[in-house]
Amino acid sequence: MTCTCSKSTILWVSAFLVIIIIGSLTALAYTSSTAAIKSSVRTGLESTAGVMATQINGSEVVLFKAGDEGSLKYLAVIKKLRTLRSMDDHILNAYILKVNPDRSVTFLADDLYPDDPQGSAKIGELSTAPDSMEIFAALSRPTSSKDPYTTKYGSFMSAYAPIDDSVGDSNGNTQAVLAIDMSATDYTDYMSGKGYLILITGLISMILAVGAIFWFGSKRGDEKKDSGRQE
Repeated sequence: MTCTCSKSTILWVSAFLVIIIIGSLTALAYTSSTAAIKSSVRTGLESTAGVMATQINGSEVVLFKAGDEGSLKYLAVIKKLRTLRSMDDHILNAYILKVNPDRSVTFLADDLYPDDPQGSAKIGELSTAPDSMEIFAALSRPTSSKDPYTTKYGSFMSAYAPIDDSVGDSNGNTQAVLAIDMSATDYTDYMSGKGYLILITGLISMILAVGAIFWFGSKRGDEKKDSGRQE
């Protein structure tokens, strides 16, 4: 049986198959890479929050009450939070949360308060972050946001870690939760930057592969023509 397919049709079908294959592999690589990068960012935030939390005395911060923002003890905790936060340029804010018996979450300290009283949380203010499950889980282990979220203070990715009753001789009783924020924009830009590289590589591969198919197809056709003339 003689194939009636033209050379042009074969080349286009081959190019289409190559695009499908490379496109599928690129999509798979992009998805896998994005998941790995997201996990890496969350793990990094959790690790940072966990280390910072070990430096805070939980027995002191749980005693803060509304109106203590100007007290020496409150300002000392704020100073420590700022010092710890300064070790990572990606952290915008560090604060301490209290999980109440009714499972509501309120602020105990916000390291932005002294410089920006209107743009920061006061003692006793209710947290509106949608990370309630992550915050509850942080009573026993470091956790982090699954995805960026938005409150009246901005858009963030956050990490949380348990604060024990004492820095030096803790008996393991969790008194509060330390939280740190990373800008959602920084997080998105970081994720996009890594993902774009994979997509660009895939696109270039498609162009080169399709170009090679048509180039070799054309060259082979020319060789057949030359062979026919010689005969």
